[in-house]
Amino acid sequence: MSNQRLTAFDEFPRHQTTGTFNSVASDSPNWSDGFYFTLGDQETGASLFVGMRLYSNTDVMDGFACVTVDGKQHNGRWSRRLRPNIDDIRVGPLALEILEPMKRLRLTCDENQYGISYDLEWTALHEPFLEDEIIRYAGGRKVYTRNNYDQCLDVTGIITVGDRTLQVSPKSWVGVRDHSWGMGRTGGKNAGVAPEAGPDPRRGFAMRQWTMFKMPDRVMFWQFHQQPDGSFNQLETIVIPNDTSQEWWSYVDASVTHERIDGFPRLKESTISLTRPDGTVDRFLNTPVGWPVYLQGGGYHDGFADGLGRGVYRGEEFSDGEVWDVTHPINVVDPAGWFVQRPDAWAEQFATCVNLDNPADAGFGHMECVITP
Repeated sequence: MSNQRLTAFDEFPRHQTTGTFNSVASDSPNWSDGFYFTLGDQETGASLFVGMRLYSNTDVMDGFACVTVDGKQHNGRWSRRLRPNIDDIRVGPLALEILEPMKRLRLTCDENQYGISYDLEWTALHEPFLEDEIIRYAGGRKVYTRNNYDQCLDVTGIITVGDRTLQVSPKSWVGVRDHSWGMGRTGGKNAGVAPEAGPDPRRGFAMRQWTMFKMPDRVMFWQFHQQPDGSFNQLETIVIPNDTSQEWWSYVDASVTHERIDGFPRLKESTISLTRPDGTVDRFLNTPVGWPVYLQGGGYHDGFADGLGRGVYRGEEFSDGEVWDVTHPINVVDPAGWFVQRPDAWAEQFATCVNLDNPADAGFGHMECVITP
């Protein structure tokens, strides 16, 4: 009998190797494939961040839900053995149902001991935007490969956290999602491998931004790393008109100024100037709304409370979680005592986006802004 096993996806004519969809071409334990959903409310400042990832080579699926409301970040993290239930996009109380690929999805979280639950339908505003593929080497060794696509969505449903119930609608809420796959640093710690030589490409920048805004007649995306000398690398933009008869287009250059909150490495507001292909410059003021979400609460960076990293086998089923006070610009109050603050205060937030030359042209969306100390 073959060691291969069939999955539901093997019914579709999309194979790219002689193997089945039960395995991947790479044998790296850091190979993963999964989803990232973010949702924010312009009125209350509340936000929901959800992730679900499959780690084929560690036989693990893990996921998280982080809700920030009223200055508190509520975290729940779950993990399970991936196989044999590899076709089920479900871990613990978290589940994703793909109603129409690339168009409609249902995201749910059943009631659990961490007091977070939701039932949300996500409807795409446009076809996904496929970012440039990222491949990184260190000392001649490939250490990172990733593809991902992004999408802005209308979301309807309900979120419950503790004794607070939030009604979600496109009136004031905006959803953004990312689906990524490849080999990266989100898997378990790879013992026995020499550390990367040379400077870490994730560090050394002065500011990083990753944004997706829902504007009145379009969706705007940009991401960049601004270096200490003010120059940019990894600048990537796309403008997606609501009118599907219009072509997508990109800005060709950018510059940014910003103000910090009380001198801390947390954004108070920033102004980005984006240059169109014809030389016209559009200026947008971005102002964060509500409170930050620290993705370490979802298992990023040092992983779960055990510090072992994501994608690590912790048993057939596992969960942990806690509640943090995130009212300070960068310091997290963690009653459980395991959170270790990153020096660059890496966190996610939602923000408004206002055209300084046309204030009626205003929107809202996801704005990751990392400022190094």
